[in-house]
Amino acid sequence: MVSQEVLDLEKGNDLAGAYAILKRKWDDGDRDRDLGLHLMFVAWYGMIEPSQYTNFTETESERAELNQTLFEVHEYFAPTIKDDAEMLYTVGVMAHMFWFMFEHDRYWEQISKDYQVRYRELEPNGIDPTVFDGRGYYGEYYGGQARVEDGY
Repeated sequence: MVSQEVLDLEKGNDLAGAYAILKRKWDDGDRDRDLGLHLMFVAWYGMIEPSQYTNFTETESERAELNQTLFEVHEYFAPTIKDDAEMLYTVGVMAHMFWFMFEHDRYWEQISKDYQVRYRELEPNGIDPTVFDGRGYYGEYYGGQARVEDGY
C-alpha cells in the first residue's frame, strides 16, 4: 500500500522524496503491487523529466539507479503481468513513450509492443481512467493518458 505521505510528495512534485520512501520499502522486502506501480512510475518520471519537476538531481549515478530500479521492479512483476491490464498499460506507456532513454532500450521497445497487444486484448476499448482516481500523481498522470482517444 502506498502511504498518504508518498501520495502528497508525488502531488507536490517531490518525486525524489516519494522515490526514497518507496525504494526503502522495496529494499526492505515490501512487494505490494501498488507500491511497485508507484516506484516504477517515479523512477521512470525521474529519468525523463527535468529536476524542477521531480526534485531528482539528474546525475549519471542517479540515472543508473533509476534505470536499475525500473528494470528490477518490472522483472519482479513480469511473471504475473499478462493478466493485469493496469500494469500492462502503465509499463507499456512508459516503454512506448521513452524506450530509447533506458538501458536495455531494445528490450523496452519490445515490451512496449508486446504489452500494447496484450493490454488491448484485455481492454479493447481502453482502460477506464477512473481506475487511477485518488492515487497521487501516478493516478493523475495515467488517468490523463487513459483519456486520450485512441491512445496506447
